[in-house]
Amino acid sequence: MIFAPKDYSKDKYDEAIKTYISSLFQGSNSSKELAEPASCPIATQDIKTNLANRQTAVDDANYGPANPNEPNEDYWKAKADEFQGDVATAKKMLCGNCAAFDQRSKVLGCIKKGIGEDANEVAVGGDLGYCEIFDFKCAAKRTCDAWIVGGPITDKKEELARPVSQTPAPPKERIKGSKENPKGTASTRSKAGDIEISEQNEEALKNKIAEFKDKHPSRKAPTLGALKKVFRRGAGAFSTSFRPTISGGKPNSRNAWAMARVNKFLKMAGGGEVKKSYRAADGDLL
Repeated sequence: MIFAPKDYSKDKYDEAIKTYISSLFQGSNSSKELAEPASCPIATQDIKTNLANRQTAVDDANYGPANPNEPNEDYWKAKADEFQGDVATAKKMLCGNCAAFDQRSKVLGCIKKGIGEDANEVAVGGDLGYCEIFDFKCAAKRTCDAWIVGGPITDKKEELARPVSQTPAPPKERIKGSKENPKGTASTRSKAGDIEISEQNEEALKNKIAEFKDKHPSRKAPTLGALKKVFRRGAGAFSTSFRPTISGGKPNSRNAWAMARVNKFLKMAGGGEVKKSYRAADGDLL
């Protein structure tokens, strides 16, 4: 939701708003993608660019007040009139809670890098962030006519926006390969016999093959080697993506994740419908 001011004659302001809103719907094709900027914004590194962009925000969107710690009653009264509300409400519409105010750790890192000496003290003291509409470093206690409800942009919000299956695994679970099962043992053409799993899990896979043969007598059952590869892939995937629970709300684990992937593979092998992502991931083993 955007609170638009009454005056729409400011061409630069209107264009900035259009550009920002457009970027929200362009996804990975946007020239200003919010999620993963390739490098630090120029304004965080070049003071002249930052000052020029900030002046545009001052001229075209009334960025202010000059000193947020002062009463600034005239400023807030004008702001309240602009948004057709009261002063108390206007004072709550700050950069710090604007949806275009970026305070993700990587952006704050860029700001501190650009400031240089005493960067942490300056950034923390000013509660700085990066304005995605006007492209400059701004302070959380200030505001402008382009204020948008729903901010700020933070690492936590970015995390919550991901599907739960894309949640990064806890650091202790980020394991890559092992002496028993080095990288490549679960590839399409690798020898299945090279994969080592526990006797209990191997017995479970053998039982699943027997169940598959009973349920699908006319279909070729997957080999134990193929299921070992799928199991190994599932165990490896647990190192990057993570779910706190599995079906039924039961606590998840690497073993449960791996066995769940085996079940999906068996469903696919039996002719059942599965997501394209599962087919793309393990279809080479059918």
